[in-house]
Formats: sequence, C-alpha cells, structure tokens
Amino acid sequence: MIATTIIEWDMGHRIPFHKGKCKNIHGHRYKLEINVEGNLIRKVQHSSESMVIDFGDIKEIAHTEIYDACDHAFMFYDKDTDLRNFFNSHKDYKYIIVPFIPTAEEIAAWIYSKLNDRFKDFYKTGLKLHSIVVWETPNNKAIYSRKDFMHAKNK
Repeated sequence: MIATTIIEWDMGHRIPFHKGKCKNIHGHRYKLEINVEGNLIRKVQHSSESMVIDFGDIKEIAHTEIYDACDHAFMFYDKDTDLRNFFNSHKDYKYIIVPFIPTAEEIAAWIYSKLNDRFKDFYKTGLKLHSIVVWETPNNKAIYSRKDFMHAKNK
C-alpha cells in the first residue's frame, strides 16, 4: 500500500543553457508528492496502527529535509558562473548550490536521494520510499521512483 503526503514551497532557479525563456531567472510554486510504500502497521495499540505511516511523520521529515532548505531559496547549478558570482557577493540571500541543472526531473531525483534513507524501514515494517513527484507548474511534473534510483545506483 502507498501513503502520500504533499508539501509546497516557493523557489527560484534557472536553466542556463535552455533554448527558451527558462534560461532567465524565475521561480515556481513547487508541489511535492512523497509516496511511501509498506504494509499496514498491525501492532495493537500502536500510535500508527492500521496505517502505512503516520502522515505527520512524512510531513515532519519533508519539512526538515526539503521545505526548510528550499522555501524562498534560489537553486542553481554549481557550474553557472553568473549566479555563483552573484551569490558569492550576496551571501545574505538564501540559495542552494547543486551539482546538476535544476530541472524538475533533477530536483525530483535529488529529493528522492535526500529522503530515501529517512523512510527506510521507518517502523521496522518494510517501509520504503516508493516515488517522488515534483510539480513545477500545475500542468508539468517529474516522477522519480525507486526503480529510477536503483538503476542510477547500479550505473
């Protein structure tokens, strides 16, 4: 069974080599779906009995690992020298330097890798992170799943 929690945040980025307008500095209202897979907890009188995981536990992890870092921040590629120079001279701004171009697809993979170990066997019931869905706009999303993670890990 899969339990899903959704969080949202505002963040800026740019796609430095994009052929269109996304090469410009801009921002989005990101929506993140965290899908956790596992069996129902059958431990009698456990706080999370009959749940895969308490939604509050997913939300707490998501806020600690993703929301707190990303909300009202600017994410940029570490090889984007224009933005690196700008943020080096404006250290009081909130930013995240990443080793990838911050597309929705790469952000989804990054979030998956950040959260994967946090859910691994959370309640000792075989719980695991199933997939991450990053909505960059209301009409565009990227999905990164356990299958993608295992494939990338085995390369």
